[in-house]
Amino acid sequence: MADQAAVTLNTVVYSPAGVKSGVALWLSRVGGIVAGFSKLSQIYKDPTTGTQTKIDFQIDVPVLATADSACACEGSLLRTNSVKLSFWVASTSTLAERTDLYLRAKDLVANALVSGSVENLDPAY
Repeated sequence: MADQAAVTLNTVVYSPAGVKSGVALWLSRVGGIVAGFSKLSQIYKDPTTGTQTKIDFQIDVPVLATADSACACEGSLLRTNSVKLSFWVASTSTLAERTDLYLRAKDLVANALVSGSVENLDPAY
């Protein structure tokens, strides 16, 4: 297993926060309070039946109130946006197959199909 190191995503630095119950965790504490900490996690499950390894990544991005209002006090959690990326890798797959899967996933996330869906809430028809 690779050592946990800091991860930077869109200029946000996530610092290692350890591994608990098989979940590797990184936190960005730039929100200043616990409710504002953005979380990156990885779950890696070796195949129990000998067929597939499952790898999950998740990013949770909290949105806090920046000022007092009738709806919330400054610093209150308003909502959380998140993304989850899952891979299922056959135990018999080759390095070339795993590399191909990774490159396709990377290109999908960088594709206008995904950015348009997320940024503009514009689905494919």
